[in-house]
Amino acid sequence: MFINRKTKIILLFVLVVFLVVGAFLLTKSKANKQTSFNSVSPTPSIEAEAKINILTDIDPKELEEYYNIYKNPYVLYLRRALDAYLANDSSDVNISMGAIEKDSREGITSGLEAFSKEYYQSKFVVFTIDDSIAGGEDIQIMFQDKPDRLFYAWVYQLAGGDYELRGFNSRDDIEPEAMKEMIEFFGPLLFDKEHAL
Repeated sequence: MFINRKTKIILLFVLVVFLVVGAFLLTKSKANKQTSFNSVSPTPSIEAEAKINILTDIDPKELEEYYNIYKNPYVLYLRRALDAYLANDSSDVNISMGAIEKDSREGITSGLEAFSKEYYQSKFVVFTIDDSIAGGEDIQIMFQDKPDRLFYAWVYQLAGGDYELRGFNSRDDIEPEAMKEMIEFFGPLLFDKEHAL
């Protein structure tokens, strides 16, 4: 049900390569004084312009394992928690105050309140899911309709079997050009409407 270690390593490697290439391109673009990504709004046209088809670089079995992430109870719970937050109804979910209240420090903005609800109204795609050092799962996501930030969610399984959203944040220091490159690289997965939650 979870991504195997080999798939995690491949996805992590691809992400690291992408970020290194993005940093290089950013440095190059600053040297050439080109305009930044701030002048370009993410639209479905980015989907059509994806330069590299990541789907052809992943073994079909590994891709199937990736798609199984969307059946993972932690990921499914994250969608339920976001929907409950949008509806202002936490009667069927557990969301800690640390995951709700706005906080900003050391380049990280935390809390569902800190971000526009437009994010949560969109479906999301999972970039990574890993065991959290504090228990539960750390899930890295991006929202399809506003793909301008990476978000990190911490979902914990309580002793009784229920789940709780314990943390939700996003780094503030990701360069817009690096985000644009990430969107282009992961376009086929990012804009996959069939599997996204």
